[in-house]
Parts: sequence; C-alpha cells; structure tokens
Amino acid sequence: MGDMRWRIRRSIPAGLAPWKALAEAWDLDPRVARLAWLRGIDRPEALAWRLDPSWARSTDPHLLPGVNAAVVRIRSAIEAGERIVVYGDYDVDGVTATALLIRTLEKLGAKASYFIPNRFSDGYGLHLDCIQELKATREPGLLISVDCGVRSVDEVKASTELGIDWVITDHHALGTQLPAACAVVHPHLEDYPNRFLAGVGVAFKLAQALIGAVPQPSGADSIFLDGLLKLVAIGTVADVMPLVDENALLVRRGLDSLGGKNGPGLAALMRAAKKEGNLGAQDIAFGLAPRLNAVGRMGGAEDAVRLLLTRDGAEADVLMARVESLNQERRAIQKDLAERLPPPEDGAFDLVMDPTAHKGVIGIVAGHRMRASGRPSGVCTVIDGVAHCSLRAPEGYDLGDLLVLAQPFILGGGGHRVAAGLSFEAPRLSFVRQALQRGAAAQAEGRVIQPLLLDGGPGDLPEDADLPRLEPFGQGFAPSLVRLEGVLSSSASFGADHWKLRLAGLPDPLTWFANHERPTQPRAGDRLCVAAVPQGSARWGRSWLVDTALGEAVL
Repeated sequence: MGDMRWRIRRSIPAGLAPWKALAEAWDLDPRVARLAWLRGIDRPEALAWRLDPSWARSTDPHLLPGVNAAVVRIRSAIEAGERIVVYGDYDVDGVTATALLIRTLEKLGAKASYFIPNRFSDGYGLHLDCIQELKATREPGLLISVDCGVRSVDEVKASTELGIDWVITDHHALGTQLPAACAVVHPHLEDYPNRFLAGVGVAFKLAQALIGAVPQPSGADSIFLDGLLKLVAIGTVADVMPLVDENALLVRRGLDSLGGKNGPGLAALMRAAKKEGNLGAQDIAFGLAPRLNAVGRMGGAEDAVRLLLTRDGAEADVLMARVESLNQERRAIQKDLAERLPPPEDGAFDLVMDPTAHKGVIGIVAGHRMRASGRPSGVCTVIDGVAHCSLRAPEGYDLGDLLVLAQPFILGGGGHRVAAGLSFEAPRLSFVRQALQRGAAAQAEGRVIQPLLLDGGPGDLPEDADLPRLEPFGQGFAPSLVRLEGVLSSSASFGADHWKLRLAGLPDPLTWFANHERPTQPRAGDRLCVAAVPQGSARWGRSWLVDTALGEAVL
C-alpha cells in the first residue's frame, strides 16, 4: 500500500499474527480473526457480542434511567383503561420504535394508537398544535414519545395543563433542562452502560421491562422479544448508531430473526428489496431502510408503521406497493434535483438554493454533492419565504461550529458535526453563504485528511460463508474494504449512471453506483485502482461494490 491515501486499518507487526488468540478461542478462520483484530478486537471475550449473542450478556432494562417510573405510569394507564398514544418520528428509527411499542402495548391489552408528525406540515419533534389535535380527537390520558421529546420542555408543560401525561423516550442530545414528564427514559442519563442505543433500542428496553422479561427473557418472552429485535436491527442500522458491545448483540439477534419467518409486512419489504435468506446489516442499510425512509421523506410516514404492524398479507402487498411507489418517486425527484442544480463552485462551502426543491430529498442531494466536491455542502428549498437547508460535511469539519458563525443570519438550526439543518429568510442567502464559507475555509486549514482504511487485497478476505460470522458490519465496525487494481477488461452501463466493470484477472464483477459523483465512465483498457466492498449472494455469488461514498477511486 505505497499510496499514502490508502493504508491497512491497523499496523501488523512483522512476522506475527496477533489475531491468533481470537482464532483459537472461537475456532475462526484466521482471515476472519484478522478482520476482527483489524477493527480493534484484541480479547476473545470482546467478540462474544457477535459470536455468542446470548440474552445473558444483555443489560437489565431496569438499569436504563427512567424505565422504572415509565413502567409504573404505563401499567397504571393500562389498568385504568386510559387511551395511550405513541408519538413517533418520520425516519426509520422513529417508525420502527413506534411499531415496536405499539406491538408491546397491544400484547399487554392497552388501548393504544400512534401518531407520526408530517415532515412538511409538522416537522420534527413534539408540537403543541399536534398535541391539541390529539387531545380533541383521541382524548389520551398518556402520550409516549419515541425517538424525540427530550428537549420539548414547553410542549410537555402545556400538555400537563391539558390534562395529558407524558413518558419521554429518546436518545438525542440532552438539553439544559429535562421535560417535566412522568418519566424520561434516556441512555445518556446517569451512567448507563450502553450510551449508543438508537431510539428503537430505548423503546425495546422499555418494552422488555413492561412485559417483565428481566433481567433476561426466557421461553415465550424470548420469542416475542426476538421478533421485536427485527425492528431494533432495522432502526439501529438505519440511524447509523455504533454497532459495538450491546448494540452488536441486539442487531445480531435481530438479523438472525429476520433470517427466519417474518410477518406479512416485513416479508413484503424484503421481497421488494430483493433480499432473501440470512441478511447482513448492509442489506438493511441499502435495501430495507431506504424504502421505509422514503415514506417519511415524501410526506406522512404512518403507512410505514402500518406495513410493519399488519398481520394481513393482502394489506401488506397494498402497503408495500405504495411504499415502493413513493421510493421510486423519491428517486426520480432526487435525480431531477441533482441534475438541475449548478455544479459546486470553488468556495470552501457549497451552498445552493432551489426554491422548488422537494424538502424530503435535499439532504440526500447535499450528501452527493459533498462527496463529489470533498467540501461541506448544503441544499436549500424555500417554503413561505423561509429557506430550509440540509447540510452535509466530510470528516474533519464541524457543522455545529459553522452554524454558530451563521447565527446572526438564521432563524434556527442544529444537528451533528457532519449532518445538520438550518433555516433563514430566503433573501439572506448571500450572508449565510459568506458566513459558512469563511468558517469552512478556516476549518479546512487545520483539517487532516485521514487515509482510507483497508483490509488488504481480495485474497485477505475469508470465504463468503465465513464472513457473516462477524455481523453486524456498519458504524463502529466497518464492512470489509479491499483495494482492487488492474486493467479494465470490460465496462458497461446500466441504469442512469451505474456501471458494471471487470478487471483482468479478477473473476468477480465490480458494480459502481456513480450517482453523478464522477464525470466520465471508465473504459476497457483503463487502469483502475478502487476500494470495494464484497457483496455475497447465495444466488449470484460474490461481486464487488465500488462507491465513492465508501472508498476512493483513481484512474
């Protein structure tokens, strides 16, 4: 690996195999053990989360802050016959968390329904007008949030004045004050051992405590909870939470359950994504999750919850057809927007506005532009004179600090280091752009571009049948990535901008989803050097996935 942009994930001592203890302890192919060691696994017991994901290793849900008070209030509501509404969110984490808690409440005999805010008319989080409508139409005594609400101090206070109690379950960043709810269930409170729970993971822990399957489930409870873990796997992977420690256990059990018998909704979802047999986390990330996410991106996400909950095959087919139609519509709208936006200019921050852009796809397009330019990017739409923008940044930038610089010109904003959003009065675009560009230029001066971390070449990977032993692969436990180099023997196009390539001497084909991030298609005879992820299929065998989001390509 002479090129400094590429290097092995971890320096291997000359002449040694430091993964030998892992291989011997778990009877692993040495190449499998090597992959685990390259990802920072030194002790055999650290692999137990993946290789022996027994319930005995999971954390007692009563240790999760707020769970005990939540269980008391929810059980009281069930016994009193109060109406309960689960208040969710429109992304995959929120949708799966909503379905999971509804399924649990139904099992306990609760009078339960759910509400998902609309991305466009309501926005993220708790909203007083939505709460007031729920009060008028459903008369709930208790509202339970999933994947939202921990910063909604005013909304919870106003709900109390309406005679409605709250149980808040969330995993997002805490504010300076907690809502005055009956319970706030959150992994960042106190010293809970798993701070990486997704919103659906928090809902799962509450569900486990509600049915009394503690400290670990057994018998029928174990079967029921393994069914819920299918939703935990989907939501956790989709929300890009670290797949380490207990999260690895929960997702691994969920993946194993998805490989068995599924209800009508999940079965229809897997058929639409062309997934069969044992699934990996990347099958969720690139197959199941985008379809569920499309429903919320295009408007209301309640059909996604209905799909996950239905027990009727005919209804599942109707709902899945609707979901697939929305996903195709999302793709078309996304493609159209990407093609009509001007190319990134030379500034340190690429910020563009299209007043007619669909709000549900601007974040995806911003991500594509960011990867194409290697700089922070933002795409804005305009609604009622207000610009709404999604921002994306490569590693080494901090969008939070950039938002602080733009504070005098914006109406609001927030998010994470590499993904954020903001809003401002549309005529202030130039001021916002200048503030973001100044900040991005300053950050770029001190930015250290990390080399691409690889596992070696194709011969360093185990057989396809052995690789799944380390699942789940994803955030915090990267999918296998190898360097492929050689002369192209053939190059063909499929779809709008996708390529099927073959390297001389490599038996398996390469698939490249370019997504407008390369100007020209490589041709036969070109010398290609790419980073690629193995894609194993029981039906089609191994292929290699090249994607500029996953690696670097050099012609």
